[in-house]
Amino acid sequence: MELGNNIIGKHIHTILEQVKNGKTLIRMKLTERDYEQLTIIDDIRQKDKKLFLLIDCPDGFHDLVKNSSGKLQFEYNGADKISYFFCADIAQIDQKNIWVTFPDLIERRQLRRDFRVDVPSGTHMSFKKSGVKLNTQVIDLSLGGSFGALISNQNVTQSVHPVSIGDSLTEIELISQSQYFEHRVNIRKAVVVRCKEDQLLHSCFYAVHFLSMDKTEEKALTDLIYIIQREYLKRKLAMAD
Repeated sequence: MELGNNIIGKHIHTILEQVKNGKTLIRMKLTERDYEQLTIIDDIRQKDKKLFLLIDCPDGFHDLVKNSSGKLQFEYNGADKISYFFCADIAQIDQKNIWVTFPDLIERRQLRRDFRVDVPSGTHMSFKKSGVKLNTQVIDLSLGGSFGALISNQNVTQSVHPVSIGDSLTEIELISQSQYFEHRVNIRKAVVVRCKEDQLLHSCFYAVHFLSMDKTEEKALTDLIYIIQREYLKRKLAMAD
């Protein structure tokens, strides 16, 4: 049953069964820690007349939840391009799975622009600032922006920061490639919203907010995020075999 944007009753089991069978990536957050991780639902199981979700347990998670309430938040993107959100409590953790209580409500939301994914190492973004072409090695990506490290440029001296907070960027091209795919996205305009210098790595890191995309560009970026998620899952499942 659906109540507005909320899903309750037997439809919850149907939806989560689809998520499990489709090996859909879900984003798991531990509410009392600054922690989130992509994982999957391994199984839906009944024990002592109660239903539980069995979540694939990330490395080191057991130690992380010690002395916490064990409350988790989950979010995933459906085939309808809408974000689904629910909360659950940890019931137990075994060697492979986190057993969590079966939710009694799933909230359906529009896709969040800050839903971030870690990108393949071959992902970079070029852009122009004041007529100078620059490149960043992208670390993570969302529909709303990117975060990455500046790649050395022969037109820029090491003593000068070529990009500052508030700078407008144009002629942006995002290229993501791995062993299995290459995907290009063009973005008309963006702005720098955060800068961070790492003295140990001798690198500058920049957070960029995308300001202007047409529908074709936004669809291309959405498709890229889904491709990256699918490749992540393929690698994870291959390592588990």
